[in-house]
Amino acid sequence: MIEHLEHEVREELESSRHGQTRAVAIMHVNGDRLEVLGRIGKGGAIRLGYSYCGVRMERKTLLTLVCPEQSCPGRAASVAKWQQHQGIVIPAASQPRFQPMARPLFEEVEVRANGRSCQARPASFRCLTPCPHSIHAAIPMQKAGWDLFEAGRCIAGGVLKNPETGLSAPLLPTLEAAQSWFSNQCHAGSSTDAAAYGC
Repeated sequence: MIEHLEHEVREELESSRHGQTRAVAIMHVNGDRLEVLGRIGKGGAIRLGYSYCGVRMERKTLLTLVCPEQSCPGRAASVAKWQQHQGIVIPAASQPRFQPMARPLFEEVEVRANGRSCQARPASFRCLTPCPHSIHAAIPMQKAGWDLFEAGRCIAGGVLKNPETGLSAPLLPTLEAAQSWFSNQCHAGSSTDAAAYGC
């Protein structure tokens, strides 16, 4: 996304017939204004600057702040600094009075397909995850996902690892993915091998 704005600014300055020395490209991310500003400096080189909500910042800081990877600790730290800089106070959730109640040891959702059913249980996985903007090397991040159980036996879930890159991700990152996987297995009529699906 930033690369597109940078290209737009460079193209506008390079193709200007009127000796234009400044250009700006604008985009809104989650309702916030992001700008890439370009100017022709000494020797004709194009210099780029970056702005988010009217605040000038370095490219790396901007990319970290608007990173779509919610699990990234760098993104979380940048967002916290930004909120502090903007004076945004996130109210602490009020602590309700403790009332003992019986709850299941784990939450589960029933998944049905082709006359069969299984239980999907939420899980958290440590995955080696790349940076969407290539700011930093791949780092371990906690990612949410689901495991599927049928008759008390794990039939799918866990982490899917790329043997070439070492990168990993939950096999079933969403409940929809779990439903789709189970539906495909039921329609194919194949027996499931838990070891083959990350369990």
